Amino acid sequence: MRCTCILATILVAVSTIPLGAQSVSEPQEGVSGLSISTSVDRNRITVGDPFLYLVQVKSPRDAAVEWPEPGIPPDGFELVSYEQVGPLAGPEDTNIDSLRYELTLYRTGEHTIAPLSLSCVLSNGTALSAVSDSIAITVVSVLDEDAADIRDLKAPVEIPDNVPWFWWVIGGLAALAAAAAVILYFRRRKGREVPTGAEAEIVRTPEEIALEELERLTDREWLEQGRVKAHYSALSEILRRYLSVRYGIAAMEYTTTELMASLNALEIDHENARAFRVLFEECDMVKFARFMPDAHRQALSVPEGRDMVERSRPVAVVSDNNVDADNVS
Repeated sequence: MRCTCILATILVAVSTIPLGAQSVSEPQEGVSGLSISTSVDRNRITVGDPFLYLVQVKSPRDAAVEWPEPGIPPDGFELVSYEQVGPLAGPEDTNIDSLRYELTLYRTGEHTIAPLSLSCVLSNGTALSAVSDSIAITVVSVLDEDAADIRDLKAPVEIPDNVPWFWWVIGGLAALAAAAAVILYFRRRKGREVPTGAEAEIVRTPEEIALEELERLTDREWLEQGRVKAHYSALSEILRRYLSVRYGIAAMEYTTTELMASLNALEIDHENARAFRVLFEECDMVKFARFMPDAHRQALSVPEGRDMVERSRPVAVVSDNNVDADNVS
């Protein structure tokens, strides 16, 4: 009787399967999905203290990603600055994009950066979506946490009404001695002979200094040792220091977006400016988004930097006398 019931149940289940039903196809081999990773440089800040919120998005190369509106901070947070870097070529036919938010809060307590949801559409019409993790942020007061209340003001310091005459004499003599020392120092400095010939200080151009620093970076062999982040951080500093001296801008303090805006305002060579932008964005991806360029790109990083420095070298101006001499000859 029990076997009969089991057989009947199987027959009923088989008969209820639609004739046109098909099995779900497995994902195609080699097609990467959409993923989002988020991080902050600090989970604990004081009121008004800015912190970095980094969103790294990995998507298939043929995907059209629906990005959030630029410059809109996570709900409840104040935006200090915003920058999007990418897309850069990633492994396995993917793109890597980074959204860099500099945020702050003016309310103490426990706060949460809500999960970020993104979606994209592949060239074949397939829709993908992904959601990031939430991140907790603690905001504390700038006051001493151990202080129970506001401390009383210290008692004012009394200034004596009458200062003895000899203190005025001592102060005057000290001032005269200081003035004499300053005058003597400048006279001796002025009287020194300016070194000439081999003793004269050799003034080097910004290009010479930058090229020498790039050569020293190559000699360190950080790429061969696997220290990729250190290599790209040093490369970015060398080139930013060079641009600061060459064009008189605060390149060390700018974000990549601000730096490129300054270079474009100076109307430098368009191709060279584009090359600087690509290399700086690659350096940012390595430093802030844990991006790992392939071996070929790593090997080209210093030669590309050297080429950009050479192309930025000012063109020598030929004097009128030399031009006339050439025409006479």
